Amino acid sequence: MPIPKNFAILTKPRIEVDRVDEKKYNLDFLMNFPGAWKALNEKWLETPRRLIDGEIQLLSDFTDYRHFVISINYTRKGIAAKEYREEKAEFEVWQHKNGFSLVVNAPRELAELTATFLSVAVYKDPFAVRIRKLSQEDFFTLLQYVRGIGGRVIVLQLRYVKTVDMGELSVLKISGETIEGESIEKLLNAARKITRIGFQIPTLNGEQFKFWVGHWGGGTIYSPTMSKPHHAWSLIKFFEEALKE
Repeated sequence: MPIPKNFAILTKPRIEVDRVDEKKYNLDFLMNFPGAWKALNEKWLETPRRLIDGEIQLLSDFTDYRHFVISINYTRKGIAAKEYREEKAEFEVWQHKNGFSLVVNAPRELAELTATFLSVAVYKDPFAVRIRKLSQEDFFTLLQYVRGIGGRVIVLQLRYVKTVDMGELSVLKISGETIEGESIEKLLNAARKITRIGFQIPTLNGEQFKFWVGHWGGGTIYSPTMSKPHHAWSLIKFFEEALKE
């Protein structure tokens, strides 16, 4: 069975550059860049030496796309651990120039860090790229687009849902092959917050895609395996076309 991979969507850069000055930048470059600390999550700054070392390396730069690999050594607490322990993560960033980027297989906190790292390394602007968060309107737009290309909803996770029989539900989770039998729009409208929606698309550039995406701008993909470049490009193109960006 294929191993699911996490992903996070990064926004279009607010500026564009023709070329990347250097193929490799280390973590010290990020941490010492003027104003970069303002773009970092406070948890990286509150605990000294949570970020130990790391680098971003440009692997390829084509006409429309760039491919990076990022490695980070950092410390984090386990679920039950009281002490910080060192971890190492290595993951990829696929960037459509002047379009969305996709961080593949990074923990959420590192995906957010990557947005700043990419911004500083490529654009010399700590806020050039951010996580592309999803609004309620974005979820409705995604739903309409997925249905338009023959896909369907397979997961719903909602918060603060008004119901006739049970009052307001703090959390409502629905999944399964028959979810389209529900009145999805009615459920979405009854919720004060849409946490995540999962989709199954029979064919996206000739392959079935099955994934969920959350309000914070990231999610998990179950198929395909994201083992080939065109898988990442297909998902990037999907979000750009669905969200009209």
